Amino acid sequence: MSTTAPKLTLTQWLVCAIASIGFLFDTYELLMTPLVGVPAIAELLQVPANNPLVTQWMGNMLWLSALCGGVFGLLGGWLIDRFGRKRIMAASIFVYSLSPVAAAFSTSLGWFIFFRCTTFIGVCVEFVAAITWLAELFPEKRRKELVLGGTQAFASVGGLLVTGVNVWVVAHANTLPALPLPEIFNTHAAWRYTLFTGLVPAILIAFLLPFVPESQVWRERRQAGTLKRPSFGQLFAPDLRRVTLVTALLSACAYAAAFGALQLTPLRVAPGLPELAEQRTALKPLQMEAGLLNSNLLAVMPAFRQAVADVPGLGDLAAQRAKIRIAQRAARKADNKEQLATLAGRFSQLETNFVQLAESKPEARKAVIEREKILKQLGDNRDLQEPYDTAIKKRGNTIQTYQEFGGLIGRILLAVLLLVAITRRNLLRLFLVPGLALFPVTYWVLYHQSADAMQWGILFCGLMVVAQFSYFGEYLPKVFPIHLRGTGGSFATNVGGRMLGTSAAFLTANWIAPMVGAKTTFDSVAVAAGIVGTSVFVIALALTFLLPEPKDEMAKE
Repeated sequence: MSTTAPKLTLTQWLVCAIASIGFLFDTYELLMTPLVGVPAIAELLQVPANNPLVTQWMGNMLWLSALCGGVFGLLGGWLIDRFGRKRIMAASIFVYSLSPVAAAFSTSLGWFIFFRCTTFIGVCVEFVAAITWLAELFPEKRRKELVLGGTQAFASVGGLLVTGVNVWVVAHANTLPALPLPEIFNTHAAWRYTLFTGLVPAILIAFLLPFVPESQVWRERRQAGTLKRPSFGQLFAPDLRRVTLVTALLSACAYAAAFGALQLTPLRVAPGLPELAEQRTALKPLQMEAGLLNSNLLAVMPAFRQAVADVPGLGDLAAQRAKIRIAQRAARKADNKEQLATLAGRFSQLETNFVQLAESKPEARKAVIEREKILKQLGDNRDLQEPYDTAIKKRGNTIQTYQEFGGLIGRILLAVLLLVAITRRNLLRLFLVPGLALFPVTYWVLYHQSADAMQWGILFCGLMVVAQFSYFGEYLPKVFPIHLRGTGGSFATNVGGRMLGTSAAFLTANWIAPMVGAKTTFDSVAVAAGIVGTSVFVIALALTFLLPEPKDEMAKE
């Protein structure tokens, strides 16, 4: 005779709320990077957004953050087992909430990258702490699966939310309060305001956390002195080696499909869609001109840096002049004659100061003027590119939205399927087998047919990939003993997924795509994304035959 499980208590609802907030903002904080990275790096380096230095440092930042997340995330897993699930989860949420605020006040590229890395570290630790905490607070099998599956679905909401917030911020940045920054920086920069919103989870968690408990089973064993000390070496003991390696490789495959295919699609594949042929044709000569102008800019930069070093105060003055010119360009677009008159007066004063400051240094004056001339030409070039570029970005954003909705559907579907009597191997295969057909069809067939067909393909690819992230969140706490749940889950997720798996983006774009030799670079990346996505699904399907089934819902030691 079956018994009905008691209803959730208020405390249990609060636990679910905290976990949902944590999962939602995990994704929110990470997906800030592609939204704020380019404008932030461009402003901090004082170069145009399409300058090669921006692309280079964006890649460096992504690589460094993944590396830091993997290394320190693994350490965080050990801390979860050593000092408690709730404590480390709370600390990690505060780390990834406060880091974006610090990044928003960055006045140098080094500090901006540092705080984006600490954000990534906080996210990497929080995910493992939260799933371990939930698994132990809800020991009853059916309820645990429902809670883990349901709360993790909020991770996909985070991707949709951060996109909407950024759109609002960009539209209203000039009406928001000016930020206390040095005069040379844009005190109304949209990327800084977007980063500020990362503080929200810390505020919410600070109010809710005192009312929820630590994991009872972990606390009782620690108080009784029966909780073993965690160690990385134990993950490779004979009884755990197989599950450690297989789960890490499976996690790597899931992240490889996400970063080696899905995440590249909006910017590196979508511009090649048939509907955007006119925009591509119009942009090509303009982009070639921009490339030449950026080369010229890099060529004059040594002389400009020398001028700044030789003439005290010249760097700040040059930055202020550039800031006024940017504002003038925006005012001309808006046909704001009053603002133009005000800006002209301010620039006239700066011009007088500039003449006086560089009067005895004609070479310094020449270097500044030459740089400003190229920056103006680049600005004119960007204005010509804007209507075509906007159409391409709009299509890419649509593709991204379909992908996020697919991921949300996948997480919800996984939560439902967890309640069905099915082995964990077969559950994973339900997402892997369709993916074997979806990736090649989407990137090799639908991509060449139409944007509408492509976006539906991406939706289903997103469903098959993102559901796997929720799968690991439910599976990992079951297969490691209590004293190694944080350490083991962190090794699989952070070392396997976020260090090894995310490197597939470089593999797709920099190794495989150049070897494809397709008609356009977009076609090459599409072919490469299909190869990577299909390959890792094949590998993952093979690995399921080695995947151990959980022995017991609460592993014994």
